[in-house]
Amino acid sequence: MKIGFLGPKGTFSFEASKQVSKDMEELVEYKTIKDCIIALQNNDVNRAVVPIENSLQGDVTETVDTLIESTGIYIERELVIKITQNLIANKNYKFEEIKELYSHPQALAQCRNYIENKLHNANIVQVSSTALAAKEIKSKDYCACIANKSCINEYGLTLLEDNIQDNDYNQTKFWVLSKTENKNGNKMSIIFSTKNKPGALYQVLGLFNKNNINLSKIESRPAKTVLGEYIFLVDLEVSSKIDETIEILNKECSFLKILGRY
Repeated sequence: MKIGFLGPKGTFSFEASKQVSKDMEELVEYKTIKDCIIALQNNDVNRAVVPIENSLQGDVTETVDTLIESTGIYIERELVIKITQNLIANKNYKFEEIKELYSHPQALAQCRNYIENKLHNANIVQVSSTALAAKEIKSKDYCACIANKSCINEYGLTLLEDNIQDNDYNQTKFWVLSKTENKNGNKMSIIFSTKNKPGALYQVLGLFNKNNINLSKIESRPAKTVLGEYIFLVDLEVSSKIDETIEILNKECSFLKILGRY
């Protein structure tokens, strides 16, 4: 059994994968979220752990876009991890000595005030993950990264300062994906687009209201067809009328995909 995650080791995706892995399950790292999901679709892994939403930056668009394009993949469960960012280097440098700062764009955004106050002289280098940032600065003098604390032991680095994020209420939600559809669970996530006619979205949202289905989240994404067309990602609470509602949505929507019940 294998679990795919956004690598390398030391990412928050890696931490999430360790939380859901069982005995004898192998953790397999991938360079991108898309690669991770495609590996699941191709049966190279049995499950995949991907970030879907951050409490500060919102949806992880790469995850949403890849799930729109994929087939036969379902949400098995979700988990939430508190995000703490840390300044790490290969030696104990002073702030003014740091010439380059490496990290993922989201991590950099989460520490914007800290960077402006203490590392304003450093050149910012964006990379695809916080753990890759740690690998990059391992052999580079006068460089630092913003990353997970697990990178310290993983790559033999030094902690310069911990908990440097601007907001302490920073959390990331992860989805555990598999190819087995769960028929139970009190939550469901769907993706849909409406027909191009007046009041189409109003009619769909009205259907949820009519059947007493609570929507805990609704986000829009460009449909990547023509300007002004959107796809909507919705998290909802499952009620006794969920099957009836989905049947009607299939007729009302130009596109509907059940991401999973969990």
